[in-house]
Amino acid sequence: MATKGEMVRALAQQFKLNPNKVDAMTRAMARAGLRTPGGRGRAAADMTGEDIFHLTLALVMGLETKDAPETVRELSLLRFEDGHLSRGDDLLWVAEFDSGMGSKLFRGLNRVPAGDLELFRTFGAFCGHWLEVGFGGPEGDFNSAKVSVEVSSHGPHAVFSHHSGDGDLTVRFGRPPNSWEEPGWERRAIISDALFIRLAQLTGSGAT
Repeated sequence: MATKGEMVRALAQQFKLNPNKVDAMTRAMARAGLRTPGGRGRAAADMTGEDIFHLTLALVMGLETKDAPETVRELSLLRFEDGHLSRGDDLLWVAEFDSGMGSKLFRGLNRVPAGDLELFRTFGAFCGHWLEVGFGGPEGDFNSAKVSVEVSSHGPHAVFSHHSGDGDLTVRFGRPPNSWEEPGWERRAIISDALFIRLAQLTGSGAT
């Protein structure tokens, strides 16, 4: 996996930003508990998939450094709402939120029947997990298929999509409807397949 410095340099290049700006953003994430403490030299820690995803969320949404931690935390903690995997007219897998299940039971009962994926209760944890394992393993229809993530400030909510020979996977995350606040405007961002693969390479799970 990438160190903090490697992550900063790679994402600064990806988004065509000054590395100092990206470094300031990731330090703000660390102060808010949204990034693994980095360390220096041989003591430098590897960044997790969730660390990389949090920084990417801030950059892809064009957030200011002072506002990024609060917004990213809210998006990362969006709860799982529902998911399904289908192939044509056949529904292969369905999962829905159940507040009564503990996290281990939830993940055990709702393992996605494609790739080597577990289902997590929150958006950030699920996408971080995907970056670490979703593109790993032998090449095949599942690992080489298209991924996209759409995030919206309305609600807010997020939708993860993946299409392959194993089927069409959709996983939705959001806040409970009764806690929604109607925004005066909507900020929407899409993390494309090409960017997701680049992020996966930083975790060591993507093809180089």
